[in-house]
Amino acid sequence: MGNGAPSSGVRVPRADAERVRASLDAAGCLDRAWRPVVDGGHLVWPVHGGVSLPADVDGERIDVAPETWSAAPPPIDPHHRLREAVERWLLTHIQADRERQEALLNDVPKRWERLNDLVLLPNDAFASPLWKEALSASERPPWAEIAAALRAERLGQQAHIASDVIRSSNATMLLGASGDVEVTDHGVVFRFDATQQMYSSGNVTERHRMGNLDLRGETVVDAFSGIGYYTLPMLVRGGAEHVHACDINPDAAAWLLKGAQANGVEHRLTQHVGDNRTTLPALQGVADRVVLGLLPTSEHAWEDAVRCLKPGGGWLHVHMNVEEERIEAWAEETAARLGGSIGHLERVKWYAPRIRHVVLDVHVSRGI
Repeated sequence: MGNGAPSSGVRVPRADAERVRASLDAAGCLDRAWRPVVDGGHLVWPVHGGVSLPADVDGERIDVAPETWSAAPPPIDPHHRLREAVERWLLTHIQADRERQEALLNDVPKRWERLNDLVLLPNDAFASPLWKEALSASERPPWAEIAAALRAERLGQQAHIASDVIRSSNATMLLGASGDVEVTDHGVVFRFDATQQMYSSGNVTERHRMGNLDLRGETVVDAFSGIGYYTLPMLVRGGAEHVHACDINPDAAAWLLKGAQANGVEHRLTQHVGDNRTTLPALQGVADRVVLGLLPTSEHAWEDAVRCLKPGGGWLHVHMNVEEERIEAWAEETAARLGGSIGHLERVKWYAPRIRHVVLDVHVSRGI
């Protein structure tokens, strides 16, 4: 380990370690290629040879055998940056042997969702018994370090989607007071509160597909509009003449309006807030197409959706969770039940083992 390794380091008490590291880094003294050395209740930060230490660094500069150091992971990859940041936090805040520290580091999340300057960690991140014990033992959790490593201003944690009618997000903020987000995807601006509304990055291909449709001159009913997953792409990119957006959640509807205003398409949007067993019958005969984007099934709204189509018929976009081996059969059965023909079958993503989120485009030649 001797090649290129520093010959000296700055030895400081753990309590001062992060402050000293920041000073050394800002002054260009810190050798980032190497990990700090644990020395009892102290850490030894690697420093470049021949440099003068900043005046505010009151640690002891000591000679260190080159073979003592171990290489730090490359800082470019965000996964490496995250691991490095968490490792520094552990070294400066948690009294633990190397084996326990490695176990904690190996449990650092490998995935997360970025929503502009907000990063949402998965619901199982830092939730193991070992991590719960480590977090309870420290007065300050590592959220600021994690956010900095991931180049984020705010940090949150996802939760299991609520089983209520409006499918609330239930995400929590770990760093930062507000979950309000503005995201631009394929030229479409979405606005929402990440702690209250869902925003699924996994649906990106379907959002793009709906936006790629030529909807000029068409009136569309979005039966489960939410914050505008499909409403906004159809208005902004598809050029729909008008969209009737139905949703039972008034908060999601309010964010959809903000998104429509941000995109300058609010004059082509009419919102219907309430149970669509009431709102859809009021839209009978107005639509060229109806989007049925509710999972695991929108089946309860199918008959009302057909009634929304104009007398000459139109398109239904039916979302469903279907067992992989039954997708083709389900598509045939559904098209027959709706009195139409299959135009397209889209496999969007895996929803669970052997279960796919699919979208079936059904053309119905005559409305009811």
